Amino acid sequence: MIEIVIKRLLEEKSLVAHETLEKPGDGSSFEFGRRAGMYAGLNRAMEIIDEVLAGDEEEEGHDSKRRAGEWWKRQRLRE
Repeated sequence: MIEIVIKRLLEEKSLVAHETLEKPGDGSSFEFGRRAGMYAGLNRAMEIIDEVLAGDEEEEGHDSKRRAGEWWKRQRLRE
């Protein structure tokens, strides 16, 4: 389940970045700030997931959490 969430966040982050470069919007500071905020929010969401999964590794956790943590690390290395 967590793999799906992570994958979707990475896809959305990429989409926001590409849309911003392809269609810069109306050029207003508001529009730029809105898009930058969306990108930063997605980035923060991924950082939170990273922190939670790192915390789970310190405890003895469920095997699926361990696999999700390993998958997450591989995704982060691809960025």
